[in-house]
Amino acid sequence: MSNPFKKIVKNANETQKDWGTNTTSETSSRKCENCGAARPKDTNLTTCDYCGFKFMDIDNEIKTDI
Repeated sequence: MSNPFKKIVKNANETQKDWGTNTTSETSSRKCENCGAARPKDTNLTTCDYCGFKFMDIDNEIKTDI
């Protein structure tokens, strides 16, 4: 009687995908000038969600829901 796990391991090794050698990743974000919390770059945020610091002084209300 042969070991069924040998066949499973052999199949797994033969069909293993190569995802390349990229070992780094990065995100695009800015820090709040007041508290240092991160926020996404190029977004239309006017205030910091954490401390309430105003990034922009505008008189119009920006609607988030369409």
